[in-house]
Amino acid sequence: MHQITELPAWERLFKRIVWAQIGELRGLSILDFGSGEGITASHYAADNAVTAVEPSEEMLAGAWRDHEYTQIVGDVSALAGFTDNAFDFVICHNVLEYIDDKRAVVCELARVLKPGGRLSVVKHNRAGRVMQMAVLLDDPEEANALLDGGNSTAARFGAIRYYGDGDIAAWSSCLKPVDSYGIRTFWDLQQHQEKHSQEEWQKKMAQLEMRVSRLEEYRRIAFFHHLVFIKEADPCLQSRISANTERKRT
Repeated sequence: MHQITELPAWERLFKRIVWAQIGELRGLSILDFGSGEGITASHYAADNAVTAVEPSEEMLAGAWRDHEYTQIVGDVSALAGFTDNAFDFVICHNVLEYIDDKRAVVCELARVLKPGGRLSVVKHNRAGRVMQMAVLLDDPEEANALLDGGNSTAARFGAIRYYGDGDIAAWSSCLKPVDSYGIRTFWDLQQHQEKHSQEEWQKKMAQLEMRVSRLEEYRRIAFFHHLVFIKEADPCLQSRISANTERKRT
């Protein structure tokens, strides 16, 4: 049985915060798109029916499977195998930054989400990265390049292609934003990180992060943003239903 304490300090804190923000999920059908090593999929599979989609076989080689879930090796094209409105909850964490056609992915995630279901998206926040470069890493040139609209780089995944918090709802008209949080507001500004793997420090910092995660002045400079959307009825479908009803009346 894997333990969260096995994770690197930064990832352990990240998981603790985002899972707390999502809250308890039970008895749901869940899609984890871009599931990576399956840590979140395994976590929620304890009490839910989870389907995980991940294209990297390298990451899947070490996937967590403490609780059983369905693993699909593939990208957004794999979602074509699911009917409309297939899932109660969809997870897409740190994925869209590395995809060219973000709109197509968001529309597919919205399609397979049930009306009234929720989509959880975690994304890199440019302002948080600027703060990290200017303060923790003391790299004003990179900070200026980011302010000018440049991309950043993740060691494992390549270019981070930033997008705005408002883009997702613009890409799919049936997704309505309902919550917005910050994640890792303080971590990326700290100089002394040798104690961050200590469990007591982790718990105290996670509590502090949760306290400020919805306060806008702190959320704006967090390294990640966690956006939650609810799927409303498909406006195109509703228009067709209304038109058919009107024809029947006449």
